[in-house]
Amino acid sequence: MSLAYLGALVVSALGVGAIDVRWRLALFRDPRRAIGAVALTALVLLAIDLACIATGNFRLGASPWMTGFEVLPHLPIEELGFILFLSYCSLVALTGAERILGARRRAREAA
Repeated sequence: MSLAYLGALVVSALGVGAIDVRWRLALFRDPRRAIGAVALTALVLLAIDLACIATGNFRLGASPWMTGFEVLPHLPIEELGFILFLSYCSLVALTGAERILGARRRAREAA
């Protein structure tokens, strides 16, 4: 049993959170809206995961980096962490891209 993969997800999420804090992109700009967006995205990704597990497309493989705890058969706890991380990272990336593109558009219009 190892917490390496789950730990890496947590450290990565903290890095994305630091970016979010610094530029106030998602959670630290509008927490209620960001939590809703992350929750909705995570639910969609979880539904896709569960459908793929049910059809046999996703199976739990052996890895020395994982904890070995399964929430459901073939659904390790790390997968839930990854889904939340992916949802939050995507939201921060999207809002960051919107801010950059908006600044470029305003600069072009001002010129």
